[in-house]
This record gives sequence, structure tokens and C-alpha cells, in this order.
Amino acid sequence: MISHHAKVRCQTRGVTQNFLETLLKHADVDRPIGDNCRLLRVSRTSAHKLNVDDRLARYAVIWSDDTSRVVTVMPLRETRGGARYRRM
Repeated sequence: MISHHAKVRCQTRGVTQNFLETLLKHADVDRPIGDNCRLLRVSRTSAHKLNVDDRLARYAVIWSDDTSRVVTVMPLRETRGGARYRRM
């Protein structure tokens, strides 16, 4: 369910298995991003309503439909370059 790359990124970024499962369970934003992958994330509104973890709306998961597993876990940056992943 999770690639080696995603495991390394989770360890580097302090993302636990429990946090990743919560993110996947409550993801309400689902955007195709190419190469048969999509970005899954929790919107700020939903994260605020859930009140589970403060970081929930600040991370996204890249999911591969080909392999049915997590490719990587990434923080959503407040920079211009990170804006493309925040759009709905």
C-alpha cells in the first residue's frame, strides 16, 4: 500500500502510519495530476471540522491508480510553486 519512496518521505517528515491512514480516510480533495496518479488531501474546512490533527490540511498524498499504493507524502507549501497542489 505504500512505496519505498513514500516510507522514506514519511520518516523524513515525521508522518506516522496513523496520520497517513487518517489523511487517506478523510481526503475530500481528489485531483488527477498525470501519469495515472492523483493527489489526495483534506481541505482546510474539513480538517478544521474534524479537529483531529493540526497538520492534516498541510499534507497531501500522491496515489498511483496503476499500483494502488501511495507514491509519496508531501507538505503543501504556501509558496507560488505549491499553489498548483492546493487548487481544487
